[in-house]
Amino acid sequence: MTTYLFLMTLAILVTSPGLLVAQGWQNIRINQDTTTELQNESQVVVNPTDPSNLVAVWRDFRLGYRQVGYGFTTDRGASWTNPGLFVDPHYVRDSDPALTVNADGDFFAMLLAYTGDTSQPNGMLMYRSSDGGQTWEDRGFAINAVPGVFEDKEFIACDRTNSFFSGRIYMVWTRFWETNIYCVYTADDGDNWSSEILVSDDSGNQFPTPAVGPDGTLYVAWTDYGGAILIDRSFGGSAFGEDGLVTPVYDAHPTLNGNIGAPAHPAMDVDITGGTYNGRIYVAYMSREGGSSDYDIFIRHSDNHGNAWSDSRRINDDTFNNGRDQFLPWLTVDNTGVISVIWLDRRHDPSNLRWHCYVSQSFDGGLTWSPNQQVSTAESDPADAQPAGPRGAKHNPSIPPPDEANTRAGLIGEYIGIACWNGYLTPVWTDTRNGHQDTYGGAPIATAVGDEDQAEPPLVTLLMAGPNPSSGQVALRYEVAEDSHVSLEVYDVAGRRVRTLVQRNVLRGSYRFLWNGTDQIGRRVPAGSYFLRARIGDQQMSRAVTIRP
Repeated sequence: MTTYLFLMTLAILVTSPGLLVAQGWQNIRINQDTTTELQNESQVVVNPTDPSNLVAVWRDFRLGYRQVGYGFTTDRGASWTNPGLFVDPHYVRDSDPALTVNADGDFFAMLLAYTGDTSQPNGMLMYRSSDGGQTWEDRGFAINAVPGVFEDKEFIACDRTNSFFSGRIYMVWTRFWETNIYCVYTADDGDNWSSEILVSDDSGNQFPTPAVGPDGTLYVAWTDYGGAILIDRSFGGSAFGEDGLVTPVYDAHPTLNGNIGAPAHPAMDVDITGGTYNGRIYVAYMSREGGSSDYDIFIRHSDNHGNAWSDSRRINDDTFNNGRDQFLPWLTVDNTGVISVIWLDRRHDPSNLRWHCYVSQSFDGGLTWSPNQQVSTAESDPADAQPAGPRGAKHNPSIPPPDEANTRAGLIGEYIGIACWNGYLTPVWTDTRNGHQDTYGGAPIATAVGDEDQAEPPLVTLLMAGPNPSSGQVALRYEVAEDSHVSLEVYDVAGRRVRTLVQRNVLRGSYRFLWNGTDQIGRRVPAGSYFLRARIGDQQMSRAVTIRP
């Protein structure tokens, strides 16, 4: 008997026929080279016109020297395709990849392009993909060949609002050896760029991050080497005001146990949903606060364009002052206002060396945070992150000796990434489970067990569940094409069954069910991500449902 289950939803997960059991997180190696070279410094962005399509970029040493790899997924990160590396015809080396997307679903990647000698001028080169990250077009330089300086640590943001500057792409970066923050913008996807504008009032800065507010205001936050995160803003990117203080930090660029360089950079985004917290700016960062001897992840927010900031809130929920570091946070605000933060976490290692990847979400504007979720299924060790030695010349004799012999910029790189849509998370991070550095992605999915050899794919394609996210009841709908047995259950991300909603035989037709967000004995479930598992006959599906406080 063939049974059809139709699920009309915003986020779906389809697996092979068999019993679906939520297993938490699936980990996927995104770079698909066969070398043991380094891959790190990753970013990921979701396509707003097709949330199942995401693109990731990362720094890639598969050739023995700095390049940038890219990958794309069409199933929300359950699998990835890595066609290879960007081909830069202008400079030998590329590094420090940044990524954004416009409202039409065009992806833009910015690369730091240079000769391998930081005493020589370099540039920032942009690429565009209009096919979901499969192919990329060289769009030319945002800035290039300025004599006597080295351009470093660029990040980009696109105005996806309905403001006067809609579609404008901003790039911010640090200019060495001034150590000032600069900005340029393009209104035509890189055909033309503005002149560079000085952002910072004083020198001694690094690691700027941009974000655009709902009215088109550009915010730029960065780390001041004196031990603070600063911010400035501009309406359109043509002029900036006076720098403001977001927060002090314990150390602007500490070196953690295991020789891990971990800049206290600002991970920033703005709510542009038009909802309750529209316009709220969020900045996550690592620091030591409250007398702690280890680094934690904190967040602050501003509701008045960055003029004043909230008190800090600690996001990681391990025991305070336990001697275990959390580091390299990144933050995103999704289309529903859900805030998601990713970081690397050493809570499980008494020696404070090995790390896992962790995430947490807030559904109330950053006031409270969901229980921390471990994303990585294997730990990473700094000993496995060490580069083997000088690289470059042995792979290509025409390339000058490399500059990466020892440091390669902070051992595991200086940032990781996360994307989110309708509360559905796709994190990417640096992972050494294979004895060397790779870029891994996580997908919170349910896996199928049993009937794996059945060749015919399931005819289950859609499931209705809304509103999603929800702070109250979730309305479910399923349709049955033939008389069948129906099972409808809720699981948490650890694979524990929270509640059985439906377990009965039904006739062909359309059915509705209301889940009030409680477990089997009537207790309200904690805020976070859950999986609705539907099985009708031999057909099944699982989908993510987000519960707000």
